[in-house]
Parts: sequence; C-alpha cells; structure tokens
Amino acid sequence: MFKNYLKISVRNLLNKKGYSLINILGLAIGLATSLLIVLYVLNEWSYDKFHSNSDRIYRVVQTMTSEDRVEEQATTPFRLGPVLDAEFPDHIEKTVRFFDMQEENHTFLNREDQVSFRESNFYFVDSTFFDVFSAELIQGNPSEALKNPLSLVISEDLASKYFGDENPIGQSLSYKGIRDMTVTGVMKSWPEQSHMKIDLVASFTSLNEIYASSPGYDRSWLWNPIWTYILVKDGADTGSLNSQLATLEDKYYRAYSGWPKDESVDIELQPITDIHLTSNRDQEMEVNSSITYIYILLVVAGFILIFACINFMNLSTARSMERSREVGMRKVLGGHKQQLFYQFIGESFLVTLIAIILGIIILIIALPFFNELTAKSITFNPFDNIYTIPGLILLTAFVGLIAGLYPALYLSSFEPVDVLKGNSTRGRKTTIFRKALVTFQFTLSVILIIGTSIVYMQLNFIQDKDLGFDKNFVVMLPTNQNLIAWEFENFKEQSLNHAQIQSVTGLGKIPGSEHTEYYRYVPARNGEGQDALNLVLHVTHDVTETFDLEVIAGRSFSRDFSTDAEKAVLINRKMLSQLDVETPEEALGETIYHYPPSGEREVFTIIGVLEDFNYTSLKKEIEPLILRLVEGTRPILGYIEHTAVEISPGGVTGALEHLEKTWKEVNPIDPFEYRFLDERLAEIYETETTMSALSTSFSILCILIACLGLLGLASYSAQLRKQEIGIRKSLGASVADIVGLLSKDFLVLVGIANIIAWPVSYYLGSKWLENFTYRFDFTASLPLLFLGSGLLIIIIALGTVGYHSVKAALINPVNAIRSE
Repeated sequence: MFKNYLKISVRNLLNKKGYSLINILGLAIGLATSLLIVLYVLNEWSYDKFHSNSDRIYRVVQTMTSEDRVEEQATTPFRLGPVLDAEFPDHIEKTVRFFDMQEENHTFLNREDQVSFRESNFYFVDSTFFDVFSAELIQGNPSEALKNPLSLVISEDLASKYFGDENPIGQSLSYKGIRDMTVTGVMKSWPEQSHMKIDLVASFTSLNEIYASSPGYDRSWLWNPIWTYILVKDGADTGSLNSQLATLEDKYYRAYSGWPKDESVDIELQPITDIHLTSNRDQEMEVNSSITYIYILLVVAGFILIFACINFMNLSTARSMERSREVGMRKVLGGHKQQLFYQFIGESFLVTLIAIILGIIILIIALPFFNELTAKSITFNPFDNIYTIPGLILLTAFVGLIAGLYPALYLSSFEPVDVLKGNSTRGRKTTIFRKALVTFQFTLSVILIIGTSIVYMQLNFIQDKDLGFDKNFVVMLPTNQNLIAWEFENFKEQSLNHAQIQSVTGLGKIPGSEHTEYYRYVPARNGEGQDALNLVLHVTHDVTETFDLEVIAGRSFSRDFSTDAEKAVLINRKMLSQLDVETPEEALGETIYHYPPSGEREVFTIIGVLEDFNYTSLKKEIEPLILRLVEGTRPILGYIEHTAVEISPGGVTGALEHLEKTWKEVNPIDPFEYRFLDERLAEIYETETTMSALSTSFSILCILIACLGLLGLASYSAQLRKQEIGIRKSLGASVADIVGLLSKDFLVLVGIANIIAWPVSYYLGSKWLENFTYRFDFTASLPLLFLGSGLLIIIIALGTVGYHSVKAALINPVNAIRSE
C-alpha cells in the first residue's frame, strides 16, 4: 500500500509541474532561510560556552550612581580581584584580571628581524588565566607560562607572523620598544564565539615593570580600567555571593580617601555566557549583540515557515476540485477516509522531503554570502553534529504535518455523492479559510516591511545625525605614550607643512565613542557638591578648529594666553545646569575646582562655552562636560591618547602619504596606523547595521514566498473561472474588466491585511525605538510608512495576480467555454 501511495504522489507531482514547482520552491526557500536564521541564532547563543567551566565563570561589574547619572560599567578597580580572593575564599576558586592599558592597539617588535606590528587583541592577565578559561596551549606549561614578569603567550598565527618557522619559545618581542617580553607559550587561535578577542596575553606582574616610576598605579578605587572575572567553586551559592558583594562598598570604595560622598556603587556578578547578548555596559571589550535581535530573527524564521506552510495549504485546498473526483471514485470503490488521509498527508511529507533537500542545497550555496553579510564564519555540515540529521527529520515531519494536515483532512472528508455531482468544492467555509490565510500572510508581510523600514530609518538617523562636531575627513592616529606623544608639537608642526592638512589636535578620548573619563572637577559655587564627578576631555590646542566645535560664549584655548593650560577650562552648554546660570555669557569667569587623587586643589576659570556635542555615543544622552588644555611632554604622555588630523576633502591620498612619512621620521618604532573617525564611530552601531541588512533580506524573502503562493492561487482562480471569463468576453467585457474582476478579491484581502498590520506595526515599532536615546520622528513618519508599505504590497500583489489575470483575459472565449 505504501508503494501505491508513493506512486500516486509522484504521478500527481509530475502531472502538475507548475503547481509542484511553486509548492516545493516556496517550501525550500522558506526552510533554507529558516535554517540560516537558526544557524545564526545558535552561533550567537554559543558565545563563551566553549569554556569547560562556562557555567561557573562570572564577570564582576559595577554600577556607579549619583544624583544626576547612572554609569553601568563593565570594568572595576585594580584591587577588586585580590580583595575578592581574600574576602570570599569559600565561594571563589580563582580570579583573573584583564588590562589593555586603555589602548585599542599595541606595538610589538621583533628586534632581531626588525619586524613590528600593531596588535589589537592584547591583555595583561593574571597567572590564573589558564585555570579559568579554556585556552589551549600548543607549546608551554599553562601553570608557568604567565607566572613571571614580562612573560608573553601568543597565538599560533602570531607565532608564524613574528618568527616564521622558528620555535617562538624563549624568543623576545619588544612591547612598545620599551620592554622586552619573553614568549613562554603558544596557544591555539581564540574561538570566534567569545565576547573577548585574544591574540596575546602578558603576565599581569609585568605592569610593575612598566609602571616602575608610578608604584601606586593600582591603588585607586576611583580608576576602574580592569575587567575582573571569577571562577566560583563547584556548588557555591552565587546568589549569596552576589548579596555579600555589597559589603565591599563601605569597606573599600568609600574608605578610599578620594571617594565622592554622593557616589554609590553596586557590585554584581554577570554570567560569562550572558555577556554577548545581554550586556551593553560602558567599556565593553567588544561591541555586543542584543537578545532582542535574536528574538526578532526567531520570529521572522517562524513567519517564513508559516508563509511556506500557508502556501501549501492554500494551493492544496484550491486544487480540491481536481482531486474531488479522485476522492469520490476511491470512496465508491471502497476506499476509507483514513486511507485517503494517509495518502494526502504522505504527499505532503514527500513534497516537504524534496523541499528539505533542495533547501539544504540553497543553504549551502547561500552560506558564504550570508557569512559576508554578518561577518561570521558559520558552517553547515549535517554530519558534524549527531543532532543535525534527527533534527532535519523532525523538521520534515513537523512541516509536512503542519502544511498537509488541513488539506488531507479536507480532501479525505468529501462525500462521494456530492463529489460526483460536482458540488464538493464550492463550499463557503473553504473559500473563507483560504482568504483568511492569504490575509494573514500579507498582514505579516506588511508588518515586516514597516518593521524593516523603521530599522533602516533609525539606523540612517543615527548615522546622519548632527553630532555637534565634524566627523568627516578626520583621521585618528594612536598617540598613547608612544614617540608621537613625546614629540607631539614637532609632529604637529611637520604635519601642517602639507597644504591639504588643515588642523591637528590631541585628545584623551575619541569624540562620539563609548569611552569616557570622569574626574573631580566641580563648580566652586556647588558647596557641598564638591565631591561630585564630571565628564572631562583632555585636549591640546586647536581642538575647536579640528572638529568645528561651536563656541557660543567667550573664547577657545589660545596660544596668546600662556596660562590657559594651568588656569582655564571650556565647558559645554549642558554644564550650565550645574552652575545655576541662565545664559552662556553668565558662565564666563566662573570657578571650577579640581580635586586630584593626591595633591592640592586646583583652581580653573571658565573662559568659553561650547554648544553641546555628542562626546559619547548616541546611545547616551549628552552630559555636562569640561575640556581641559594639556601642554608639555609629561602632561601629553599622561592624558593624550589620540591625535586628530583634519584633511581637506580633495587631497586625502597625498595628506595620508605625508602623515605616514612624518610619522616614520618622528616615530620609527610604531608602524603607521590610522582610522577615519566616521568609520570608527560606525563600528559602535555594527549590530544595528547587521540587523538592518538581515531584516531587509529576510523581509524580501518573506514577500517572495507570499507571492509564490499568491501566484499559484491566481493561476488556479483564473483556471476555475475560465467559463465565466469566456461568457463575459462574449457579452462584451474588455480585458481591463476581466483583469479587474480577477484582481478585485485579492486586492480586498491585501487592503484588510494593511488595516490589521498598521496598529500592530505602530506598537512594535514604538517599543523598539524606546531602546534609543535619540530617534527619528516616528509619529511624523507614520503616513509615509503606512501608505508606502500599503502601496508597495498592493503593487506586489497586482504584479503577481496581474500576469495570470491578463493571460486569462486574453484567451479566446470560444475555447474557454468549450474547455468547460
């Protein structure tokens, strides 16, 4: 019997090749797309789970709270790690600290071969690194590799880059040209699925050598540049540990002499496996993703599968007239309803199986393009995982059952008498059901179109928003404690000798980025509020010229005033609220006190007020900001991390060549490296950019699948009404009349879909936009979004239905009536 069912199923597929192609292709595209999304989601969920103790590894984070701000920080002070070891030995097995010198890139030099590179994924770590994290050493002893000062472990790729075929163990690499580090281990490349990227790690005790001239570098509880991780003991109560962390605030943070009175701190544990999808704190190691986007993608995957299944149900029930006589004859000849059900559900499984195989082929072809779009290295091999084949079998069964259940029940329920009379498929319930499915499909399509448009418009808004400073044609050069900092004025003077270089300045942090620094700079008139912290940006001369910052009162820093570095500060408009003045002019001459961690209070005078600009990213609101001028080699070495160079739009290539030449003359140790500011800032919104591209691509696929179903339904609808069309044409109906007749029903359904989708899209769009501090005017854009999406979906529907409508309208009425 099974063999007979299979023969009949294959015969039916071959007899209706167009119908079969639409069904199989729709299912295949839907399944391939859903599998792509599932692979992406599984990749995102797998972050940091490669560690053998991933369920016991936590990152310690802190939240600083004052009257006017809340700072959620991923980093902690230097001393927190040892304190945790000492205070909670019953809960904590090991702690590991990470420190990157607060630099994005680091210079390493092979002195023997005179080969140097800038490396971005470098950290100083405690010797317990290999006890906590699953980093596999190819060469070296994990218990000894990071034990001694100036020990260095590198990845196998870097070992090849620096030493070629030589054995790297025992070889030296010079860090910044100031400290020689000995390679004590080579590790396998760090897995991609990690919230941190690691190519090199040096022993944490090396910092004592580097900061030899500043022995108290690690004593401050206000400076928090360290990522602190712990490995809790097996079976330890992390809830109890979390609650006990509160005791550290008074005992250590507030006991520190420079701690502000109005500042409180909350310390908590963050599971390492949650960081990539749920953490968006200040000073993250890498730009993280968002669990919200994962849920959105899973919903889209569900939509796509639903679309494909709806197509199958619609086309199967639409063909009920053709299959009705088959059902009637089988029942007359003794066929049971159960047997017919098995036959039709079997056909569904066969179609699904073919679609799964075709979908996998499409998936394999599409995967390289998908990886390029998402910057991933996702692979698919059904034999790599023991769950893949069973999962595909279950998917086939699930889709086959969902798509084929209703058609099988419907077709097998025909009564022989009605069938042979030709009355089986004219039921109102069937028509209503098909229309409901089409409406549902296009409702989801409209929601996806509007949702994709919202994501695109918000991303464009962020990228195009006026940040309050000029980010175009500004080149950022690394300056932190390298020879450029030592010879800053010399480098600046030589750089400006090129006609296309307009301005050069130094900065402590990159404007518009997510990195910030707070110091105890407070208005003198605040009285009791003198313990508050404020955002501070250290700069050199010409900062306002380089970034086109608008001075709305007073003046900028000037070489005509020799005391600016010691006595003057600039503030932004937002800072006026702390001064209790109404106009920028009233702020001029006001006093600002600086309370350094050690030493006497410093007094500064406000000489100018700048218009607000987004010193931090657009994910945060503008805060009060103080700009302090830095002059002289020592201060520049201490505070200036980047050099910003403004280039004329027409001479970028020549200016970069001149900068490289000047760099090499002043700094022969560090390789020349630059980043355009606008490109650097775009990385902050990398997740949103990827999601915009994904949502657009998947929305197009959803609409394509919906159109495939509509194409089949339009074809079948035209075929069913051949006789009616022939009669109407013989009575004088035009082609336009016939096209309107056949298109009207579908357009009504599309109109209903729009009406349902609009309020749903408004609610979901509003909720998503709440995640952004700055967002485009959603309310003002509603007419464009709603009417535009409605018009687009109508055009798509008309284009899909119109082909078959015109084809049906052009047939000879005599042939149409005879064919019936």
